[in-house]
Amino acid sequence: MSHFTIEMLSDQCGVSMANLRTWQRYGLLKPARDATGRRFFDYSHLMRTQLIIKWLERGIPLPEIAKLVKGEHATQNSQWALYQEHVLSALEKPGAEKLRALLRRLGRELPAGLMIDNIIAPLRLWLQEGHNATQNTRRVRFDTLVLEYVTWVLQTMRKRPAASLVIIPLNMNDPLAVWLEALRCSSEGFRIDVLCEAVQHPELKMFVAEHYMLYSDIALTPLQEVQLQQWQSEGMPLFFAGQGFQSRSTFPSTLYNDALEDAG
Repeated sequence: MSHFTIEMLSDQCGVSMANLRTWQRYGLLKPARDATGRRFFDYSHLMRTQLIIKWLERGIPLPEIAKLVKGEHATQNSQWALYQEHVLSALEKPGAEKLRALLRRLGRELPAGLMIDNIIAPLRLWLQEGHNATQNTRRVRFDTLVLEYVTWVLQTMRKRPAASLVIIPLNMNDPLAVWLEALRCSSEGFRIDVLCEAVQHPELKMFVAEHYMLYSDIALTPLQEVQLQQWQSEGMPLFFAGQGFQSRSTFPSTLYNDALEDAG
């Protein structure tokens, strides 16, 4: 039977080691020990991790998942709205520490993609409604604290040996969106650098990286299309994110997954 380290389990499942350690504290994952006393994981833990992710996708919180694992009665209703209410309540506090702590706790409990899609993105949409001073302050404050959280996550990822990824926005209407993409990629174990402003015609060879993510939330310009074809013909290790790439049929859908496999 194959044995996995926590790093290998993290790479296999696409969740962070912080997630796995938190799930261990809830009693959801219990590593075995070999003859020397070293902890290890095997395929049973891989299957359990995938099951935990499915429960989390349904919005079931970890305490309820722990009950399900034990065969106890548990509430299986989605709690995403409750998570959002907790974040909004913390946002209303005069200080920022409660929301900072809540974002870090949610990041430990939830895979980054679930946190973005079910908590951060819906709240950002709601906060963009209305243009009075109070709502604008909430919106900017929330984006600022989310950006602070993302940069903290990326910094902690630098402590782990991993494949390097530079994220380059070609066109960008929403500055925070590229950082959220970086947070999503952080679950895959990359060491990530992000350009904070759009560079329409970047010189990729200025960066030392094993992979390059090009981001655009609008359609590429004709000149960008030509430049992109040139990079592809040169075999540059590219993959793509943002609305500007989602409608394109010229890029194989497996490219992103292939890059993640290479990174592992």
